Amino acid sequence: AKEAGYQLLEDAIKEKKSLKPGDKVYVNQMGKSIAMFIIGKESLEKGMNILGAHIDSPRLDLKPNPLYEDNEFAYLKTHYYGGIKKYQWTTIPLSLKGVVVKPNGEKVEINIGEKEDEPVFTITDILPHLAEEQYENKIGKAIKGEDLNILIGSIPSSSDSIKENVMKIINEKYGIDEIDFYSSELKAVPAFKARHLGFDKSMVAAYGQDDRVCSYANLL
Repeated sequence: AKEAGYQLLEDAIKEKKSLKPGDKVYVNQMGKSIAMFIIGKESLEKGMNILGAHIDSPRLDLKPNPLYEDNEFAYLKTHYYGGIKKYQWTTIPLSLKGVVVKPNGEKVEINIGEKEDEPVFTITDILPHLAEEQYENKIGKAIKGEDLNILIGSIPSSSDSIKENVMKIINEKYGIDEIDFYSSELKAVPAFKARHLGFDKSMVAAYGQDDRVCSYANLL
């Protein structure tokens, strides 16, 4: 937007006192959304042209208190956002993204699972030869939403707590305590890189491409 000549609304008002036809301004809504305006010649009573689009995609959001231990494994509890097909989210590599705001106001950005030397995470599924009961369900019920919990560790601490050991690793790397999950916005998304699709490379295979491609076109 800046490269196209748009200016932050607050700055434009301070500089110009008032806006005139042709001025380009934008508003940043808490880093969540952006609105861009080109000031017209006619009164708003005569209408305005609006283009709307979103780039958020289906994902798994971590719950406020997500970390737990069960059957000698550590997991993160999630709830899904968007119209996902739940069976597509099991046994694939997942990355964790988002922000954590610590009690002192420090904002920690999290992005784990995209680099080759970083771990990935996953949601387990039952083995095929043990899934007879699962096969009896319709596809929409074969995987339940409450079962979409992310496997994140299996090595116990000195006190035999796997949860404690995982939390120690997170704290050492990011300075985050378990209580900080309450003031976080963390999500799990597929850890696949965008790739060309087809022998002729005429298509793109990428997570979230369906929403984002429309939004990028709007900017043009």
